Amino acid sequence: MSAESAAFSHVLDFRWRQGDPSISEAEARLHDLRALQAAITEVVEITVGDARADDLTWTQISDALGISTQAAVARYGRHGDLR
Repeated sequence: MSAESAAFSHVLDFRWRQGDPSISEAEARLHDLRALQAAITEVVEITVGDARADDLTWTQISDALGISTQAAVARYGRHGDLR
């Protein structure tokens, strides 16, 4: 199983709003995905902070995240941590 298909499988397991009779199943899935996206965003931010504290470079972090170094610094380089 590829990482992408495993990730998709995990996403399908999140069902916070599914089964809610006040909204459609499609709408419930969208609510669930938004909540999951917010949680992932927060965990990535925390993990990047931990990685910087462990002296990983912005290049190492950006490579792991699949984004440019400039994007990583712009997105996560807070509080003067641009070293």
